[in-house]
Amino acid sequence: MPSMSDNRCEGRSPDGDIDEIALDRKVWWHIIPFVVVLLVICILDRVNIGYAALTMNADLGIDPAFFGFLSGIFFISYVIFEVPSNQFLVRTGARIWLFRIMVSWGIITILIAFVQTPVELAILRFLLGAAEAGFTPGIMLYLTFWFRKNRISQALSVFFVAIPLAMVIASPVSAFILSHAAWAGLASWRWLFVLEGIPAIIFGFGIAILVYLQNSPKDAAWLRGPERAWLTSRLDEARVQKETPRAIPFRQLIATPGILLLCLTSFLVGLFLTSLLFWIPQIVNTSGLSRSITDTGILVMIPYVLSVVVMYVWARRSDRLSERRWHVAVPLTVAAIFLILLSVPHNTLTGFILLSGAIAASYAAYAPFFVLVMDTLSPGLRASGVAMVNAIASVGSFAGPLLLGLAGGNIGSPGTIVLFLILGIAIIACAVLLVRNDPGASVSGE
Repeated sequence: MPSMSDNRCEGRSPDGDIDEIALDRKVWWHIIPFVVVLLVICILDRVNIGYAALTMNADLGIDPAFFGFLSGIFFISYVIFEVPSNQFLVRTGARIWLFRIMVSWGIITILIAFVQTPVELAILRFLLGAAEAGFTPGIMLYLTFWFRKNRISQALSVFFVAIPLAMVIASPVSAFILSHAAWAGLASWRWLFVLEGIPAIIFGFGIAILVYLQNSPKDAAWLRGPERAWLTSRLDEARVQKETPRAIPFRQLIATPGILLLCLTSFLVGLFLTSLLFWIPQIVNTSGLSRSITDTGILVMIPYVLSVVVMYVWARRSDRLSERRWHVAVPLTVAAIFLILLSVPHNTLTGFILLSGAIAASYAAYAPFFVLVMDTLSPGLRASGVAMVNAIASVGSFAGPLLLGLAGGNIGSPGTIVLFLILGIAIIACAVLLVRNDPGASVSGE
């Protein structure tokens, strides 16, 4: 939530009609908690296969390499439909398009509970990626319709907190379902998909999105007329709507200075973080630190609880200083150092601590990174550009689980050590280039 200390210098607007502090608070509490809940549901349905694998893999005869493929195939369709989906969101409005996305992915998640073969599972995972494509970049774009530049990093940080928060929730909930749900002759992993797919259906057919969300401030009946006019005049929503081309402007996107470096950075971070979203339950379960599925659930929570705290604190600092590049480069460098240290001989506990530190540091860079992406793009390129960068991250998200599966699916194997070592060096190189690309660059607040 925006703090009084961050806003005390602003007070009322020059015309005396608008209390900016109160308006910021009103927008924050109406929009942010709701979209955080939506993203938590999204991440739960995306990564619950990682928990299901603790018993599902034996039932369906899935080996580590094929599980890596199953985890990653989601992102093939996700990448294909990511940019077009964000273009449609601009044309149809956020409410209608987010409604469509949630209903379709909720149905597919529940259908996964009834697969009988690995091939059927692969097909539904592919369809799940297609259904969900555009959700995360769509919400990112949507937040820029409500929050000004000196508030957007905090808004994004709390939105992105939903990713590690979903893992904090998923760990004990999924462990409980796997340990206790075995009703009507269905295995507990099947109930996992049913029970965690239902919330998306509720938010879809319950019409929560259609009733609660508005496309932009000018449609918000819960704001006063002067507040709607004042906020609308200070945001880029109208320019995004007007200037976004109907065709996907790939040539203009590629020609945007710095965008290729941002895409490479998102690829590397996506490769690492998404690998762990899917694999960390199995990594912890086989590490020797866990004696049961319940222990695994508790241990998996640790790096993600840490990430929740670090993400918000770091994003607030980025907004307060109106600086992005160093707030991306520093945590990425810290994460890379932890990854490189994993290649040094260590015991299991030390490896878990290093891995937890790398996860938390990577998430700290999330919000400032995407603010930097949006500030790099003109309003007309923002919808497709944010989606493209996120799609490239999703290419890494496909490659990561697959590579980790081929490497053996644990942090002590030689293949995983080499993978993390190379990844750490590459991330440090990107961090250096991000700073050198425009030394001392910062995004000025309003």
